[in-house]
Amino acid sequence: MNSTRPTHAQLAASISVDRDRLADLLREAGLSYDRLLEKLDARAAGIAETMERLRASIARSRETDSSTLSINGLGELQGQGPELDRLCGEVAAQRDLVRRLNQILLPQT
Repeated sequence: MNSTRPTHAQLAASISVDRDRLADLLREAGLSYDRLLEKLDARAAGIAETMERLRASIARSRETDSSTLSINGLGELQGQGPELDRLCGEVAAQRDLVRRLNQILLPQT
């Protein structure tokens, strides 16, 4: 028995798009993306502050002796790893969602 299956293009053409719903999804995705960027910006500021403290500690240890190097700053930076990776992954995924929704709503001509 030989059945005829629609092609991907035929299937895609048969899907009706609710542009208002997509516009709502885009607005929601944009707001979520902005919130994630704020979190990432705050994290970047915190890391920069930690780096400045670490630089000052390194400078002090060079002036005195290496035992004065504070390892707290190093620990703070190392502790950022998994959580920062997760946040960066969320930002990247949300950016891609916003990009894809924009491509659907604002097709390139």
